[in-house]
Amino acid sequence: MTKQTQFRDVFNPALVNKLAGNITHVWDSFERDAFLEAILPQLESLSFGDRNSLIADSLHKHLPDDFQRAAQTLVNALGPEPASDSLSGFSGFIVMPQCLFTSRYGLDDFDTSINALYEMTKRFTAEGDIRPFIEKYPEETMTFLHKLTQDKSPFARRLASEGTRPRLPLFSRLPKFQRDPLPVIQLLEKLKTDTNLMVRRSVANNLNDIAKDNPDVVVETLSGWQKTNPSKEMDWVISHSLRTLLKDGHPGALRLMGYDSNIEISVSEIHLSDENPAIGDEINFSFTVTSLEDTASKVMIDYIVYFMKANGKQAPKVFKAAKKTLAAGETITITKKHSFQQRSTRKHYSGAHSLEVQINGKKYTRANFELV
Repeated sequence: MTKQTQFRDVFNPALVNKLAGNITHVWDSFERDAFLEAILPQLESLSFGDRNSLIADSLHKHLPDDFQRAAQTLVNALGPEPASDSLSGFSGFIVMPQCLFTSRYGLDDFDTSINALYEMTKRFTAEGDIRPFIEKYPEETMTFLHKLTQDKSPFARRLASEGTRPRLPLFSRLPKFQRDPLPVIQLLEKLKTDTNLMVRRSVANNLNDIAKDNPDVVVETLSGWQKTNPSKEMDWVISHSLRTLLKDGHPGALRLMGYDSNIEISVSEIHLSDENPAIGDEINFSFTVTSLEDTASKVMIDYIVYFMKANGKQAPKVFKAAKKTLAAGETITITKKHSFQQRSTRKHYSGAHSLEVQINGKKYTRANFELV
């Protein structure tokens, strides 16, 4: 996508035409023109989710009424599995509405649907559309996902982890896994040392989700993995899994990463380049950190911006500043800048803001300023 396009534009006329062509190639009774006419005139005005839904519903209207025949038609139209072993680009999104069609119209036919989703996920991902089956057929679906952990396709193995994330973005949560993550962790145990980085990243993202509801369970799990599977790859999984807990200053997560939350240090006042920056500007700031320890110490230095929100209240967000090893008595200066450009992911509001230093999970000096 170019800078002028939006994420929703992955579902574009070219994708719809290609999907129609793929189906026509395997089923010559497909009413291609009617399918395109049902979608293309509406596409421009719709959001990402609504475009996905429109294509899925149009598939339902133009494929055979018998779900087994319809699902098999889509599977036949998928084409070969990708040569790549990682998700990249946007071409794979052609599979997404086909997965939605399967979960929306095939929920009462477990065997047909699960086999179709298996073939689809090997070309992209069925992470969102496996979830209704987890809820309706928990034992059968979890048995299927355990089998996938040994599949030769990394995309299939990834589904076992990504599809069970309790807080998967863009899709509904799985409350039972928020309450009890053990069934998910049992899956992740089989994937934690997977040879594929994409799969290991999914394992870490899943644990990061679990940590938001069950932080101590994640720390205990990763502590065990650290002892039984020491490697650079495992160190990465642990670090990526703990990223939210580290920002939150969770003591167990900090200890696991080698940071002492009780470290003796002193932090200077924060020097701000501007106490009245404007929305759209950036602010420079600096502070010094001095070790008061007799031996070298690891420090993870973050800063927290307390943003003014539309409701007139401040809300904090943690940003990474530096990771250092301080020698005994060493002083370092941290210099950073922070932008207040408006973004689609963060809207800025004028008013009182604050900036605070956090080191190894503990909060230190704080400076106030006014965004105008």
